[in-house]
Amino acid sequence: MRSLYLMRHAKAEHYSIHGDKARHLAPRGRHEAAAVGVELADKGIQHVLCSSSVRTRDTYDCLGLDIPVEFMDALYLGGTSTLRQRISEIADEVTALLVIGHAPSIPSLSAQLAYASEPKAADDLQCWFPTAAYAAFDIAGSWADLADESPESTRLAGVSRPSEHG
Repeated sequence: MRSLYLMRHAKAEHYSIHGDKARHLAPRGRHEAAAVGVELADKGIQHVLCSSSVRTRDTYDCLGLDIPVEFMDALYLGGTSTLRQRISEIADEVTALLVIGHAPSIPSLSAQLAYASEPKAADDLQCWFPTAAYAAFDIAGSWADLADESPESTRLAGVSRPSEHG
């Protein structure tokens, strides 16, 4: 069994003179990311795929997890098919993976993966996936199975939103 965590970056500044990709986390975002880090610390996460934007890098740093990370430009602008492709390339030795990215890709992929096991939750994920939220999935198959549009081996294990963080 594998575990996948799809996380939207924490709350960012509204503006950066250097453009959208250069926006840092807001103070609230730093606090939220630290709270998520406490939740994720005991999940056995072995690897992180993270968008190359400053706010996702800041989110990763504020999680406080000492886990190998790959920063990827493809996760900044890529859609759900790009996310699926990158996840499907993960070695099967990794049993728990965290992906930190952006809306609409993270909420959309979460909804797609949740649909088979939890259609109502899938609708909620598509409509309500605030910053610093994450969805957790149990995957019975290989990471490569996630390249398929409707993997049958995936089950929604839970959702955590900022108001629910400790």
